[in-house]
Order: sequence, then structure tokens, then C-alpha cells
Amino acid sequence: MSKIKIVLILLGLQLLAIVPMFWRFLSGDAYFAYTDIGSDTFTAFTPIAQHIARTVAQEGYSGWSFGIGLGSATALWLGDVFMWLNALGGPDNVLPLRIWVYVLKLVLGGMAMLALLRLWFQSGAVQVTGALAYTFCGYVVINGQWDSEAAVFILLPLILWAIVRQLRGGGWLALPLVVALALVCGSFFVSLGVFLALTGVAFVVLSDDPRAMLKAWVTRIAPLMALGFVMAAPALLPMMLQFLDGSRVSGGQNLFDKLLSQGLSVTDLSLIQVQLGSLLHKDIFGVGSAYRGYWNYLEGPGFYIGVMPLLLMAQLARGSTQERRALYWGLAALAAYIVLPVFRLAAMGFAAPYFRVSTLWVTLLLLLLALLALQRVLRDGVDTRMLWAGIACFAMLLIVANLGELGPRVWTAHVVKLIGLALLTAVVLVLAQRRLLPAAARPPALIALVLLDALLVARSSYLEGRQIVTPLNNAYQDGTVQALQTVRNNDPGVYRIEKSYRSVSLADALVQDYRGVASYSFHSKAAADFQVATGLIPPPEQSPAVNYTNWLPDPGPRFMLQSLLGVKYLISRAPLAWPGFTPVSNGHGLTIYRNDFALPLGVVQTRQLTRTQFDSLNQFEPKRAEIFKDIVLMNAVVLDQALPAYGEPFDLGVLLGASALTLDANYFQPARDLQSRGLQLTAFSNTHLAGTVNTPQAGVLVLSMPLHRGWQVRVDGQDVKPVSADMGLTGIPLAAGQHQVALDYQLPGLRVGLMLGALGWGLLVLIGFKKPHE
Repeated sequence: MSKIKIVLILLGLQLLAIVPMFWRFLSGDAYFAYTDIGSDTFTAFTPIAQHIARTVAQEGYSGWSFGIGLGSATALWLGDVFMWLNALGGPDNVLPLRIWVYVLKLVLGGMAMLALLRLWFQSGAVQVTGALAYTFCGYVVINGQWDSEAAVFILLPLILWAIVRQLRGGGWLALPLVVALALVCGSFFVSLGVFLALTGVAFVVLSDDPRAMLKAWVTRIAPLMALGFVMAAPALLPMMLQFLDGSRVSGGQNLFDKLLSQGLSVTDLSLIQVQLGSLLHKDIFGVGSAYRGYWNYLEGPGFYIGVMPLLLMAQLARGSTQERRALYWGLAALAAYIVLPVFRLAAMGFAAPYFRVSTLWVTLLLLLLALLALQRVLRDGVDTRMLWAGIACFAMLLIVANLGELGPRVWTAHVVKLIGLALLTAVVLVLAQRRLLPAAARPPALIALVLLDALLVARSSYLEGRQIVTPLNNAYQDGTVQALQTVRNNDPGVYRIEKSYRSVSLADALVQDYRGVASYSFHSKAAADFQVATGLIPPPEQSPAVNYTNWLPDPGPRFMLQSLLGVKYLISRAPLAWPGFTPVSNGHGLTIYRNDFALPLGVVQTRQLTRTQFDSLNQFEPKRAEIFKDIVLMNAVVLDQALPAYGEPFDLGVLLGASALTLDANYFQPARDLQSRGLQLTAFSNTHLAGTVNTPQAGVLVLSMPLHRGWQVRVDGQDVKPVSADMGLTGIPLAAGQHQVALDYQLPGLRVGLMLGALGWGLLVLIGFKKPHE
């Protein structure tokens, strides 16, 4: 069968399932976004794509955004080409385009698998069946609903294709190109590295000549893959540095030790049971928020490849020596994955307890084994005893899923579908074995089983009981945008805006286009440290969620912190009686308040105390500690180490010993003083800040933005090294007098990454010239 013909057949079959399955989304009746457990589609990925569309249109890619909380690096944007594709239509078209980008991923993933299978299997029926089953495998159907998880579904088969092609002498260029592509299209570099290492082990173990295969990997495959990493360095190096700057790596949430301490421990029996049940799809334990397996619908295990492929796998036990070796090693690898958590912990990089992309590794393993069995069936016929063995294994998995506490969580409707598909598959295979089904009709019949499986099983994961976003229930459109326009019409300055409510999530600012404080993103250690130290979020040891620093709130009723962080306007659905907040406008059920004591982006503090002194305030009960902390931050700068030349000591004892605390002495007057010696901005963008400041005393200019290595500071034309101020914000020591201050941002790692990338691409060109015939 020609390449073009088989591609068109696969595409036709994909569309035959895609159009009815996604018609509600494709027609515009609903958006491919959810507000249930899959809400990141609406609360994280949609906001990021809209923010990319808006900021890039205004000033190009800058590497930093003041729209993400107090400010954040955006290197991670470089790692997802599909996110940029979703943003191409502009911010208003991000939601309508989501389904089309997802469908593109499904089609491309199936085509990538087809390319791989054409190298391994001669039968066009095996190729099409495998590619179609992969298009709607459990991983991409569920995990792929999250934008960051779907691209790897395309790229791993492509990498395997390039490896096999190279091993067969088919060229040196494909492998580094595909690895580099994977790194900029959504593959997390840590999980990709682990996958490549495990793939090498698999090739060596399954080879007829392990020593020769090991030599090929060491001398040819590994160097070419390393070259791909180098070629991707302009994006990869900045991303790596942002990850390493994250609170889960360099802060109190450092989780790398968990990989060493927990990786080789035996998984508890209940999770082993969930994993075995999940061979029959995650939906066996419920759909969406109704899922009751492990963790949640998107994070739990799921290895579904379809009923027919699963039933066929036992056929390999009667196959050739090589086929049996593949089966036994494959089952051993599956057992190791299920029993030892090291694989999934390593895949996440942070040793987080999620399955995510590692389940795709298992999916690929199972599907390739099943296709090896399918090839044998089409060549030699069905082995009846092994068919019964496959049915028995299928039944055992159903029984295991229904044991103990998991039993009541099993979704009966899903089990009925599986049993129906299993019976239908058994009938087709028995008819084929008895030659009652003509040989020419067997491949179409098996392909039809896979297509029916997708329509019956996969469709439920998108629609069954899901809370879907539609044009009529888009909660971002709640009057906030009109209120923001009112604010901007009356005050074109640089300031922050916050709300007393959430339209949808902590990422509202990215969709509704304002600079706030709250944020839902991957945050730096500095940003998280400020929130922990001020009591806005708990310390790591008090939070059960490993990723809790992704959610950073605004100060809420702590009005002094609102002022400290430059929140000049606050939009509220309910009346507020906070000191200094004056109502200035009403409309759409919202009231706009102006904060008369909001501080500029930068203010000079002429008194200081150390972090140790500040942390001593935690001895008080939480509410009282918050009051003391807010007063301290309005009256002094908190430094890791004292800088005697840049301010006087703040007498904490006077504050703690005061018989009464007044707003005028501790808040109103200090705020007015700070406003008078604040940074007067003359230029403001995501990459450049400039202004003047006049201070009668030496002090520290505190900027309400996280300290970050990418910002270069100049005072009066001279380079100055910033310091950590207020537990993670940016501090610039200043002598008394008037100063010109300028800050310029350069994405860390970009310059070195560009040089490495140029080197990598240069080497690729040299390889191309050296081996033009390949």
C-alpha cells in the first residue's frame, strides 16, 4: 500500500471519529474547556494563551511579564509551540481555537505513530489499526485535555521513528531535529531525558546482539540526541533556569530528595490495584470530577489502548522466540512500573506524585506489543487457547478493579461498554479463526472494532457529566472588563488593580488584562517566599499539595499590604470599609475603589530590620502576627543581612511594646512619606523601567516585584547589584540625594543558549555536508 494511500485512509478514519465526537465543540456550541477537575483548560491554559496573544502583539516576546502576579519570567512560554499556535488568532479567539489545536494534535499523533509503524510492520492493516488506536488512546483522550500534556503524544513516536531510522542507516539528521523539536513543542526536558534513557535500555535488552546495540547507542544514538538538546538550547536553557528558580526546586519545596528516598519503595497495594484497573481506562473509576481512582482524573494512572489490542496481546505467548521475549520483557517492565514509583517520580522531575506523561510510556509499550500480536494473528491466524487466555486476563482485570473499596467506585456503564466490545472482538476473532470471516474482510473488521471503541469509550471522557464552558457561561465576561476600562479612562498611570472576587481563577488578570497581585502560574522562589513570609500562604510543611505555590493570592482585607504592593484601585461586588479606599465609580454590579495610600512601584525605606527579627513575629497568634508584619513592612525594609550604611535600625521592641496601635502613626503617615520619596517612572515596559527618586536619607529602594537575576540595575549610570528586600522583593541600596534609576531585563540563559544553539545547528550542517547521501 502506497504511503499517500495509507495516510489518506488513516486521516479518513480519524475524521470519521473526530467529527461526531467533537461536533459540539467544532460547531461553536461549546468551547473545549472545562470548569470541573479539568478546569486548568479554562483557568490556566486559556489565560496564558490570551496573555501571549496580547503581550506579543504589543511588544513582542520579552521574557518577563508584569501581568503574572507581581511579575514573572516567561521562559516556559518557549517550550510549547502549540500554545503559540492557539494564540495566533488573538486573545478573543483563543477559546474557539482550542478544539482545532487539539484535533490537530490528535491527527498529528496518529500520523507520527503511522510513520513509526511503517518502519516496524509491513502490513498496512497493522499500521492503520495501530495508528488509529493510538489516536484515541486513554492518555491523549484524558491527559491530553491539558495543553501541556498533549504535544508529547506526537513527539515520542517521532523520536522512536528517528531512532529506528538511524539504526537502520536511514540518516543522521532526523534524530537531532526531532529531539530539538520535542523540546520546543511541549516535552519537559527531564521526562524526555528519562524516556530516552529507558528507550535505550529497551533496545539493548530486546536486541539479538545486545553488545552491538549498546555500542550503537553509545557511539551514534546518544550523541545525536545530545546534539538535539544543544540545538534546542535557545529555548531549553532559559526554561531550565526558570525551573531551577522555582520554589519546588530551590526553595522550601525542594522535592528531589523524594526521588531518592521513595523511588525504590514498593507502591502500596491500593495504588497497584488502581493501576491494574486503569489498564481498562481511567473512566472505569468515573469521568471528570466523578473520578475516584487515584489523586484526580488528570493526574491518576491510565494506560488504555483499546479492548481489541488488549485481548490480542496473549497471542505472543505462542509466537516466535523474539516475540515471546518481547512479551515477557514488556510484562516485566510493566510490573516494575506498577510496583516501583521511581519511574513516575523521575518523569515529573520534582518527584511529584503524579502519573501524567509516564503513563504514555506504558501506553506505547502495550500498544507495540499488541500490534506485534496483531501482526502474528494476520499472518498465522488466531490461537484459540491464547484468545481464551486474553479474555481471562481481561476478566481478571475487571475483577481486580471491583475488589474492596474500589468496587463501589467502578462506573458500571463503562464496564458494560468494555464487556460489549470484548464480546464483539471475541466473535470477530473466532469467526476469523474458523475461516467464516473471509481473509480480505479481517483487517477492515479489526479496524472497525478500533473505530467503534473510540466512539463508545473516548467520547464519554469529553462529554459524560463534564462541566463544559460555552459562550453563554464564560465567567470571565462579568463586567470586570468594563470596570477596568473606566479605571484606565480616568487614570492612565502605572499601578496595580485587584478585585475582591474571582471571575474564574487567580489568573483572571491574564484574560481581563490588568496588572494585579494574585496569580496562578509556576512561580519563582522569591515570589513564593514573599507570600510565605507575610502569611498569605502557608509554609511547605503545612501544605499537603506539592504544587501549592502555583496559587498565589492577593492580600485581601490586609489593606496595608495592598498599599505596599501598589494596588491603587480595587473592584468589588460588595461594599468595602477599608481605610483609605474611596468609592469612585459604580456599574455592572461592581464598585471601583481608589486606594489613596497605594505606594508607587518603588519606594525608599530608610529604616531596616533583619529577616530573623521579622520571623520572630510568628510567635504571635496568626491575626496579631499579620498586623505586626504589615506595620513593619510599611515602616521598614526587611533584609537578609543588615546594611548599616543604608538606613537606621527599626526598633521592633517599640512596636511590640506599644499600648495602642494607631493607623495614623503606623500607616497613614508612613504611607504619605513613602509616596513622597517614591520612584517617579519615566519609562515602563516588561523589559525596561526608568525613573527618578529623591531621598533625604540613605536607604533601600524597594520595588514591589520579585528579585530576579534577569534584571540589570543601574543607578546614575553605574551598575548596582540588587539585594533581596522584604523576603523576595527587589531592593536597591541608595545614598541620600536624587538618583536616576534604570532596570533592563534580559532573559537568563538566552544569550548562552543562542550561542549553544548556533553551535548545535552548525554541527548539524557539517553532518549534512559530510553525509549528503543520507
